[in-house]
Amino acid sequence: VWIGTLADRHGPRAVALPGIVLFCLGLGLLGLAGPELWTWYAAYAAFAILGAGASTVVWTMAVVQTFTTRRGLALAVSLAGAGLLVSIVPSIVLGLERLVGLGGIYPTIAAAALVLMFLPAWFFLPRADARASHAATRQAKGDWREVARSPILWRLGIGLVIIASCVGTFIVHFQPMLTDAGLSRDEAAYVALFIGPAMVAGRIATGLLFDILPTRLVATVAFSLPGLACVLLFLLPLDLTTATLLALVIGVGMGSEVDVVAYLSSRYFGLRRYGLVFGILISLYGLAIGTSSWLVGKAHDATGSYDAVLMGLAGGVVVAMMLVMSLGPPPPVGREDDPVPVAP
Repeated sequence: VWIGTLADRHGPRAVALPGIVLFCLGLGLLGLAGPELWTWYAAYAAFAILGAGASTVVWTMAVVQTFTTRRGLALAVSLAGAGLLVSIVPSIVLGLERLVGLGGIYPTIAAAALVLMFLPAWFFLPRADARASHAATRQAKGDWREVARSPILWRLGIGLVIIASCVGTFIVHFQPMLTDAGLSRDEAAYVALFIGPAMVAGRIATGLLFDILPTRLVATVAFSLPGLACVLLFLLPLDLTTATLLALVIGVGMGSEVDVVAYLSSRYFGLRRYGLVFGILISLYGLAIGTSSWLVGKAHDATGSYDAVLMGLAGGVVVAMMLVMSLGPPPPVGREDDPVPVAP
């Protein structure tokens, strides 16, 4: 959240450039972790703190400040890289292990990331206007109060926590679900490969639809996909064909959710408050992903099945869809920085 506030005050460039350096430093330090378990906790805690300045909020802010009529598609394209990397990173890591050894993987990736991230940010991110930065600093306290009082933020936040709980379940438990159903580990890994391309397709499709169709309709349909995946996992006998279908549904759903967060943050709360609002919502999203995967594992250990969890999550998704539909229409394009609207 504090990174989003800083970006609101000083612009994405001022946050991104030092943030990239710290992100790469934290990534490289992961190579020093082990073999003791506490070193892994310490390394990942340091990485989470050091990497905050290069988070999604900074890059999406640059996009929403630049694009208006095609903002949905622009956000989708800028976020599509995550889906591509889901598919190719495992192969990259295996290749690096052979070249530089296990301990050299993280420093090598960090060095490559520094070049690939810092140079484009230096040349292409616009410099913030000093007068606008000063005005944003004076306005920050008022924005905090206005945003915190908005029912729209809380409805979005609750709905997003539910959806993120589904996503966290799929990230950690989808392959164990497949092996529990009788698929081999190789088959489960093969099925999981379809999630990455589906994420890219879902992200691009969602962005395109945001530019064409009513905002609430697109967001509600995107939120419905994790619930659909939960119901299908519960009902369908899992074989290689049905598992691949489910991987596609899950991937499309996972790809669309961050699009929804970024687009709705900009449309309902405006560009002046974008970093603050997106920071709050994406923090809730990440927290829910982490806690839900742990809680679902505990529930499975206690009951020996995922069935109750899947049905509970599907019911929660219905609530999330209703919350999104209750938001009311966003302000007209070009007037997003009016006072934060109050949903009916």
